[in-house]
Amino acid sequence: MDLFNEITRKWLKHDVVIYSTMIQGLFQVGRCGDARKLFDEMHGKGQMPGQLTYGIILEGLCNNHQIEEALSLFHLMGDSKLNTDIVVYNILIDGASQCGKFDIARRLFQDLTDKGLCHNVQTYNVMISGLCREGLVGDAKDLFLKMAESDFPPNNVTYRVLLQGYLKNQYYDDIEILLHEMYGRRYSLDASTLSLLLDQITAGLLGNPLLELIGKLVPKELVGASSFST
Repeated sequence: MDLFNEITRKWLKHDVVIYSTMIQGLFQVGRCGDARKLFDEMHGKGQMPGQLTYGIILEGLCNNHQIEEALSLFHLMGDSKLNTDIVVYNILIDGASQCGKFDIARRLFQDLTDKGLCHNVQTYNVMISGLCREGLVGDAKDLFLKMAESDFPPNNVTYRVLLQGYLKNQYYDDIEILLHEMYGRRYSLDASTLSLLLDQITAGLLGNPLLELIGKLVPKELVGASSFST
């Protein structure tokens, strides 16, 4: 803040990059009101927010559980060019889902189709994660299958998200199939998914024969930290 204010004292002007950096920093320390004031100041001084700045303020609001404020700003922008970017929708869909407003996330997902905008891999991943969080694993699986037929097939993150959804919701029927698909695509497990799998095996909810397959999906950097090293 001292450096930011020094710019004015030296008769220099703040530009979009400086404003964006400060707004992001304020959100990171939870000063949402100050961040929003700075955004309004920037707008008032004729520094029009670009896609980056717009994304920063929406993500900052969502990360601080102010989804209603983020949606208010989104609707205020209306049909502007800023609201035709898939990144903006991904931020809001994820933010609404994380804040327990999954009905809003679903509407935004449908809004993309209505506006003729294409979902990308991140959009699908965010929705699959939200569906699993809501316990709608069947719907998550359907979206996963739809994604596989789209121009944006599932990636490593998609498989991990769906696998975690299966595990957390005790939806065990398709876990082995999913693991075999991951192995076939040369995907790997991350630490959190691996931990969930091992916990379920230890609890007797998954069979020990899966250990060999799981071991093939563990990246080298995780081997030393897992039970596969013993």
